[in-house]
Amino acid sequence: MAVDWTVFQWFNNFAGRWPALDTAVRLVMNDYALPTALVLLLFGLWFAGGSPAVREQHQRAVFSAIGSMVLGNLVVKAMNLVLYRPRPFAFRTVTLLFYRPSDSSFPSNAASVGFSIATAVWLYNHRIGLLSYALATVFGLSRVVGGVHYPSDILGGALIGSMASYLIVRKFRLLDRLWTAIIVQLRRFLLA
Repeated sequence: MAVDWTVFQWFNNFAGRWPALDTAVRLVMNDYALPTALVLLLFGLWFAGGSPAVREQHQRAVFSAIGSMVLGNLVVKAMNLVLYRPRPFAFRTVTLLFYRPSDSSFPSNAASVGFSIATAVWLYNHRIGLLSYALATVFGLSRVVGGVHYPSDILGGALIGSMASYLIVRKFRLLDRLWTAIIVQLRRFLLA
């Protein structure tokens, strides 16, 4: 916990010094900007691909990302029912650039969402997956700078999201058949 607090302080010390940085962090850490960017990335991925086979692979990546995000959120919510960790601002003075969430700090749901999407995409397309990882990392770190998460919260959420994607893509192979069947039906309506 001492290391977690020390690393948190290092990141949080950037907050409150430069108004332009604070504005950028507030934009990035909110619940809309980067999650919307990740969803738009998935939307673009749905239609990307030079051949029908590549496009279908990308569409399976989109379904896998959605399934991974659901699984990751379920794990985070289950953990929050049995484990409550106060936010950094609860007992200490921090520079807060965000509202005061009341749910458990650990694990970070934001990191779980970002990394579940990024890992699922990376398992299908490394280039676009790296962009997704960059967005997820910036999203997670901004929440530490902004004072609402400890670094270990972000790492925990990232691990949960990444593991959810690994399970959905690599271990639950039956889902791959389901994604393909859905894509075939969507093609009938010119949606895939």
